[in-house]
Amino acid sequence: MSKELWISHHSAARWLDAGQWNHYLRSLEEVLGDRLVKLDTNDPIRRRADTLKSEGDFVVAFKPKEDSRWLFGSFERTKVQLEIRHFKTLGSWENSITVKFPGGMTAVADISRVRRAFDLGNQLMRPFYSLADLKEVICSRNPSTPSLDISRELLGVFWLTHFGPAYRRFFGEKLDGIPGLELDSEGGATLQLGDAPAQVDNAKREEIMRRLGPASFANGGSPKERGQFALTLKQLADSDLQAPGA
Repeated sequence: MSKELWISHHSAARWLDAGQWNHYLRSLEEVLGDRLVKLDTNDPIRRRADTLKSEGDFVVAFKPKEDSRWLFGSFERTKVQLEIRHFKTLGSWENSITVKFPGGMTAVADISRVRRAFDLGNQLMRPFYSLADLKEVICSRNPSTPSLDISRELLGVFWLTHFGPAYRRFFGEKLDGIPGLELDSEGGATLQLGDAPAQVDNAKREEIMRRLGPASFANGGSPKERGQFALTLKQLADSDLQAPGA
């Protein structure tokens, strides 16, 4: 039986460009072969969306005293759900996008659309870390703090894992020779562990985390110091500002 699958992108880049959001949302529609029909700051979602107009203007419409926006979206036929959380100024939290695929889209026959959606977010939204896997696998990870603190640890290695340029440098030669690893022209690296997430043995995920350094990933226990086993949000933001096109 197919199960729900999530894509999650984490970025220290500024996401205040309405044109960037228009490009991402319209491109995601093309990948899914579906229309984004609702986009709202409320859940349940009521506001109707139309990407032929500038939905990007709505995404970046911060009120004068508002520092963060949390938006919810839904697609018409596929029932794919979208969550966007982003900040006017980055301090304690990173920007994030979560794309939720219903179980019917996670079979091998449809999984290529998930991979294309994953690659799209990595190309357009400049994440330092992205993941895709079954919801139950993602939610089984146990951070050392009540909610994941990205400056202390990454969540884990999954069916799909993307490391942006800063983390590719951070892990360095530990990444060399891992089967399924693809390097990109922007300096990042994407790891795919199998044709579909249900085909991946959890031992494979754990093996790669041990290889890269288990302390860099959520594994319960006492909270780690910020920057001890993972890059701090400030380091990631500084790295993004130095990146080409920033």
